[in-house]
Amino acid sequence: MPDLLDRVRTEMSTRLAELRPLVDEHRRLHAALQALGDVAGSAAAGSTSAPAPAPVKPRARKAPPSKPRTRAPRGANRAAVVRALQDRPGATGAELATVSGVERNTLYTVLTRLVREGQVQTQSLPTGRTGYALSEPPQPGWSSSAAPADESAADDEQAA
Repeated sequence: MPDLLDRVRTEMSTRLAELRPLVDEHRRLHAALQALGDVAGSAAAGSTSAPAPAPVKPRARKAPPSKPRTRAPRGANRAAVVRALQDRPGATGAELATVSGVERNTLYTVLTRLVREGQVQTQSLPTGRTGYALSEPPQPGWSSSAAPADESAADDEQAA
């Protein structure tokens, strides 16, 4: 047991000797900051106490939007995308978002649904990006401003 205590004492003394230059440098830097007036408090220049930790700043909250968002009427995003596709066949998603005024996340949801329904087809553009175009001209009676048919009602008709 005495051997263990001697070994621990020796290791601690060695480590203290290694850290001494850093402690001395800390004191010098702290004294210099106090001389410049940048350190708050009245600790003496040769004091071994560490400066008070900086106060923890509360997290900044995200500012509310300047104007509240309102949802588009049912089918308005779809109609805007179809109108943009009529004007710009082969347009990319970014172009369609700009032209239609529909946010990108919403746009890709609408495009995915239109592709799945067969109204829009994807095209590989020479730039390697994906373009979108209407599969066929809209059927007579289908207006680009009309709301989409309820999918659950179509499923009910097929089941009957």
